[in-house]
Amino acid sequence: MNEASPVESAVVEPAPETPSSRLPPPLKKFFSTTRGKAIAVVVILVVLLGVAGQQVYARPVDDPFVRTMVSIFPFPALSVNGTTVTMKEYLTEYDALKKYFDGQGADAPPADELETAIADTLTNKVAIRQLAQARGIEIDQARVEKYYQDVIASQESEEAFVQDLDDTFGWSVEEFKSRVVESIVLALQMSEVILADNALQQPRRDTIDAADARVLAGEDFAAVAKEVNAGFEAGLEADLGYVKLSIIPPSWASAVDALSIGSMTEVLDLPEGYAVFKAEDRTESDEDTQIHLLSITVPKMTLEEVVKGYLASVEVKRYVGEI
Repeated sequence: MNEASPVESAVVEPAPETPSSRLPPPLKKFFSTTRGKAIAVVVILVVLLGVAGQQVYARPVDDPFVRTMVSIFPFPALSVNGTTVTMKEYLTEYDALKKYFDGQGADAPPADELETAIADTLTNKVAIRQLAQARGIEIDQARVEKYYQDVIASQESEEAFVQDLDDTFGWSVEEFKSRVVESIVLALQMSEVILADNALQQPRRDTIDAADARVLAGEDFAAVAKEVNAGFEAGLEADLGYVKLSIIPPSWASAVDALSIGSMTEVLDLPEGYAVFKAEDRTESDEDTQIHLLSITVPKMTLEEVVKGYLASVEVKRYVGEI
């Protein structure tokens, strides 16, 4: 009997499959080239970055992994009409507020509330910058410096303020100016532009003109005032009571002072609204004059309202601090 040799009788096991061995021959050949290998590396990096991104948004912002990743990759925190604020920028604001609360010995708001508040602030800042850019408005650096000097004037000294900035927020003077003062000044500039924009304010002007016409046509002033004033969130009272002439703003003091009892002013265009005043009574003394006033008041469209409308009309994405 012829015995089979060990080689002939051995069972040959198939080689284990590898990802490359499962590829069709054309793809296998492609990924063996330099270009193919480069594309493979890119695909792997994209997948890994996607996984890392999921972890960045899933973990707390204080997590070391989050801090490491956002220092390397520009993960977005939010975007407004195409303008992106990165997680790194967002966390700079977050850290400053946390440092402030720690320095005050006070408990910071819950993390979700703090994150939402920061996201709200940054969203509004971006919106105001975009609205300013659309109107060709640039930050007035002279006003920035004046605002800073006004802040310094209220402090013990500039040196003490600089040290306090570092201790409280970890900011330099330039960071304080760019993060706080410039935003405030630009908002003030935009607010002035909005209030002076006659076309934008025309619907409010139409409202006060219609109310004025109703009173002139014989309707009760107090009733019209109560109805019109209630139409705005400010909820201004129709009956102002007795008001000292000495404390009335210059923009409407002379018009009110000229009123006789029972008479009313024309529609007044005031810095922040439109108003019609009626004098119900008047008392004179050596110290001051007091006038019992009724008022129909229509506030002008504010920057806050304009920003709210703008954000509702553009694409806003928030990856942190979601509402």
